[in-house]
Amino acid sequence: MRLAAISFTEQGGRLNRFLCAALRRRGHGADSFEKRKKASRLSEKLPEPGGAGWETGKERAVLEPEAEEAFLSPVTESLGEWTGRAFGSYDGLIFVGACGIAVRAIAPFVKDKFTDPAVVVVDERASFAVALLSGHVGGANDLCRLVAELCGAVPVISTATDVNGLFAVDVFAEKNGLVVMDRRLAKEISAAVLAGRRIPFFSSLPMAGDVPEELHVFTDAAAFLREPGPKAAVSERLLSPESGDILYLVPRTVTAGMGCRRGTGEEKLRSALERALRKERIFPQALAGIATIEDKKGEEGLTALAERLGVPFRWYQREELLQVPGEFSRSDFVMKTVGVDCVCERAAVLASGGGKLLFPKRSGDGITVAAAIGEKKLI
Repeated sequence: MRLAAISFTEQGGRLNRFLCAALRRRGHGADSFEKRKKASRLSEKLPEPGGAGWETGKERAVLEPEAEEAFLSPVTESLGEWTGRAFGSYDGLIFVGACGIAVRAIAPFVKDKFTDPAVVVVDERASFAVALLSGHVGGANDLCRLVAELCGAVPVISTATDVNGLFAVDVFAEKNGLVVMDRRLAKEISAAVLAGRRIPFFSSLPMAGDVPEELHVFTDAAAFLREPGPKAAVSERLLSPESGDILYLVPRTVTAGMGCRRGTGEEKLRSALERALRKERIFPQALAGIATIEDKKGEEGLTALAERLGVPFRWYQREELLQVPGEFSRSDFVMKTVGVDCVCERAAVLASGGGKLLFPKRSGDGITVAAAIGEKKLI
């Protein structure tokens, strides 16, 4: 996570430095800020805050020199202005101070738990760390636990499913890289879990490890669809266009292989891709990448399409494509032109990590599209 910590007093500044040094050692980006009249280097040893983790001295001995060399960047603008910028620049914010300060600072910028950054508050004596905003999707609960671990504070987490030790659909989606397609249904499922109901669940992907007790797993899609009430499905495809009570959790497992005439524009390519996916009931959100042959790596339309969709654009040499095992469509014209019998199918399978073909080549208007799905397990 890319994190920003802000403090408001001298003692808070020491804890700020310590936390950011510790977070960086854990692999996070962590920037230190101070909203005071004057920000300066740490001039004395770190104090003994109230948290038990500090009192052990073990991690402090390692991190103290690193923390003492750190600077707190002075915040010269208003706290509200700083918070507004930080909301759009960081994955998480840590306020070292009172909860009231943090609440007033973030209030104008809070929009949606699916987009807001994680916000954690820790008092300057490291007694308590509070997950204030975006506990599940934003990661505030995990960040709160980490901050508490580092400085010996007591983690304070109030989200209902965590308090009751229950399955949380948004946490499950976040951990598995799934796209939550309907926020209203996500809330309904959370409410049903809290009410003690088992949620009908279907997945096109295998589960690794134990299945949560709150889920009633179906292996047969037809039986799953007959279940009444809100239910959840991990699927790259629309299972039923008639059912409006399925919360789809879409895995990014589909790779599109594409080929085109030279100079084909982005819009034409996008339309062709969308038509092919729609025909197969595949969610556009399932797309994990676009692949083609090396000869097409300079095609501006394909490059622009991948950028618009926010997915990687990969290309392969003809020798790599020819070595992909499997049965593929064959075009003598394509073989003669680029030396490969079918670019889009082979590229899709190769880029998916050797997955299986979801649908074969679709051709039209000088564009070819195929798709393959890679292997993935849910955790």
